[in-house]
Amino acid sequence: MLKNKIVLVASFLFTIALFLCCKKVETGFISDNIFYSINPFTVAQGNTTVSGGLIVDGSTTPINVVLLAIRDLATGKDASSIFKTPDTIRVYKGSVTYADSTIALLNTKLKDSTVAPFSINTIGGRLQFTQATKYVPLGKYNIDIQVSNVRGTKTLNNACQINIVGSTADTLLYLAYNHSDAAFLNFTTFPASLLNCKITHNPDGVSKIVYVWKDKNGNYFNPKNGEITGRPGRPSFSDWDPYYPVVKTDTTLEFKYPAGVPQFPIFSDSKSYPTGFSNGINYYSVSGKHTDTGMNCNTTFTINYFVTKGTYTITTILTDVTRVP
Repeated sequence: MLKNKIVLVASFLFTIALFLCCKKVETGFISDNIFYSINPFTVAQGNTTVSGGLIVDGSTTPINVVLLAIRDLATGKDASSIFKTPDTIRVYKGSVTYADSTIALLNTKLKDSTVAPFSINTIGGRLQFTQATKYVPLGKYNIDIQVSNVRGTKTLNNACQINIVGSTADTLLYLAYNHSDAAFLNFTTFPASLLNCKITHNPDGVSKIVYVWKDKNGNYFNPKNGEITGRPGRPSFSDWDPYYPVVKTDTTLEFKYPAGVPQFPIFSDSKSYPTGFSNGINYYSVSGKHTDTGMNCNTTFTINYFVTKGTYTITTILTDVTRVP
């Protein structure tokens, strides 16, 4: 009797072992909690922007990603063609320096490139946006994606909201102000807040950059009359824009610029000042002969322009002086 029980137990254990040996062992792991850490993800029209990859929550890598759909959040309509259809943008094909000082030379460093506004990196799922997003209407969009690895496949509906917002047309990076004597030997520094500096952009205007200086009462200083000059030993805007001659009027200094370039100024070091002054910094002086203090009023700017079409006007009001004709 005992012998029979032993035989039965042994047979049962053998059956269990045989079952375990035959059962398929699962490989890898794919989480139910895969997501983008920045959601919504904001993109400025016309700017190259890249997100981080998916947070995979311990899933076995690599994670393969396929874009399934893009929808306009406001209408629910498919927006895939808007994001995936290639458009032509202007890009650099070589480094641009001050030696490329004519339109002909500049054009040898530029080319038209046909790219889609949006793509997803197939490994890891980074969201990749190009300058061609300037053709994508402002709005909010949702994407569906498929993720997969050695363990399996999952569909993530509404995986990320994409907000396309208006591009910043310009950025004032640096502004400084001081007074000096006529010989530019003795200087007194003043807070830049004494300069009321405003940049406006008319995208439908002629492609030019216009500088205007006014006194605290709103009276224009006259560049044509010599009331506005470049500061000795320092770059002026002409050093960053050698493509067209400066135009002086009774109220403005005007600089045409090459339309359609990716950004302006184009190069970071000027021919006259290859070291020490960079990235478009420019210096202008309001002549002390035309201020009630009798001192030169020196203004310094660094401005980058990102929407390279239309007219930019930089109006600077010197709130501490009055113009003397």
